[in-house]
Amino acid sequence: MSDVTVDQGLDRVRRRRLIRLAAGLTAGAVVVAGGLFWLSGGWGAWRHDRALDSACDGTLAADPVRELSGGAEVTAETRLGRSFWQCMVSEVDDEEDGRIDLRVTISDARDHLASLEAARTDAPLGHGWTGGFAFDPDQERRGQATATVMLDCDGEADSGVVAEVRARIDRADFGRPEDRAGLTSVLTRTATAYARQTGCQATEGEPVRKVATSVNAWDYRPFASVSGSCAGIVDARTAARWGVRTVVETASGPKPVEGCTLGGLRGAPLYTFTASYGPALNWSERERLEDLTGRPTGDAADGRYVRWADCPGAAERAAYVVAPDDSELGRASDLVLDHTGLRTALSAFAERSAKAHGCTLTTAGAGAGTSAG
Repeated sequence: MSDVTVDQGLDRVRRRRLIRLAAGLTAGAVVVAGGLFWLSGGWGAWRHDRALDSACDGTLAADPVRELSGGAEVTAETRLGRSFWQCMVSEVDDEEDGRIDLRVTISDARDHLASLEAARTDAPLGHGWTGGFAFDPDQERRGQATATVMLDCDGEADSGVVAEVRARIDRADFGRPEDRAGLTSVLTRTATAYARQTGCQATEGEPVRKVATSVNAWDYRPFASVSGSCAGIVDARTAARWGVRTVVETASGPKPVEGCTLGGLRGAPLYTFTASYGPALNWSERERLEDLTGRPTGDAADGRYVRWADCPGAAERAAYVVAPDDSELGRASDLVLDHTGLRTALSAFAERSAKAHGCTLTTAGAGAGTSAG
């Protein structure tokens, strides 16, 4: 055996020893790193984060929840009630992560107990959705907001689901457009996933990139600049005769509750128009308004009038009401009322809103309107 052959054999032995040593060091490093990851809480954070992907029967829109929570560790659970399904997200450690309370509640729109707490001042979601977003930019808690949506089931008459998300997330700021869009994404994606699981092929809108904020009584604008939910209700001559100088309106777009307030100087409310669809019209109010449909048409003492519409899907039925001044609170208005003009204005408001929802106005109160007082 030559010296060259011996040297090559020794080299191979040395290389195998080095490889085994390196492998041992690598394995040791992995064990140490894994131990550090475990002890530092990394495993727990990873486990909670991965659990979001299958949370609430796999319906929760996990990615926007992660963004809104700002990387905080959260947990999710499903709650079932007599008439609702709910996905609740909360923080693992509120002292470290800050308060996180996010709840998506979904009901069958046909359920007698289904309801939506929506307001005419909510901003429309737009982008093909029938929904609204409630965030008051003047409130102290910037991480608190509510959004609602109604979904129709394709191919099924008078069926759909209604959903609401309520959020209080200390790390979020719903004054930021991206956070409003994120919460809207949680709502729409979770609601449509739930609908599919329950056999409803929901009609979906487009991803929501931008959502406005709610309006308040002091967010009035000159009547001459009307362009949203108040547009086309009364003409300039009628407005002047009624003393209307300002409006409080939202952008146009289908919502569970739509509205417009015509006001005097400095926004003092004079006439309020409200459209309520399906579960957004609570049953006690619905029954009270329905009791009036059999009354003779004509001038109502307090100037309140109602129109009705039959609607497809989740909306089911809608009521359109005009209320002068504060008469919607049960007090008589001090205004000198133009009853014919009020009924005409209500019809214009109802026709435009009904068309946007695919609804058909009923003959009850047609033309003259129905007394709601």
